[in-house]
Amino acid sequence: MLFDMDGTLLDSEPLWLVAETQTTQFMGCTWGQEDQEHCLGGPVSRVVEHIRSKLDPGSWAEFSSDWVEEYLLSKVIEQYNAERIPWLPGARELVLSARSADLPLALVTNSPRAVVTGAHVGVIDDLGYDPFDALVVGDEVGDPKPHPQPFVTAAELLGSDPRHCLAVEDSTTGLRAAIAAGCQVIALGHHLLLDEFADVGRIGSLVGQDFASLWELATQKQAS
Repeated sequence: MLFDMDGTLLDSEPLWLVAETQTTQFMGCTWGQEDQEHCLGGPVSRVVEHIRSKLDPGSWAEFSSDWVEEYLLSKVIEQYNAERIPWLPGARELVLSARSADLPLALVTNSPRAVVTGAHVGVIDDLGYDPFDALVVGDEVGDPKPHPQPFVTAAELLGSDPRHCLAVEDSTTGLRAAIAAGCQVIALGHHLLLDEFADVGRIGSLVGQDFASLWELATQKQAS
């Protein structure tokens, strides 16, 4: 199983919203829910350029892409380190049931290593062990989502083929990547109405789900 992190397993999107709001306020512009939804799934470079697009062109030299990325990530890390990030409903139970079934698991995220580390440590502290056999993070692959490379890499690290992997995602960015990689795909639709993905199995929550139910839904939708 291949899991996205932010907004799929962990309720971390509100932390990104705080960090993005703090960043844009410092720069003299605003950040709203539409901006948040536009940037769901990243990668960070896309978020940075969207933030800079809100600036007056006269401020571009003052707030370079590198500066915005460094400032934004410092605020994200502050949020991630302030407290343990809660699981989204049903996510903890799904991960535990997958581990008990001896399924290999990978975390596949567009967040950079500096951000992922704190969240990963929180998961390990909560469960008492590391449930993931592999971590694929946004700044350690050549092309982040929506390119398929993160999911292809994750499957390789698990010794599998993407076609034999179930990917669970909540953003259009991640879904496009998983589909392009050839995975069996589940769209977690609690953030967005993902109407463009008619052939993808969709659920509103991970509550009560297990690998068997999700695999059946994903493969049935793909075959229909």
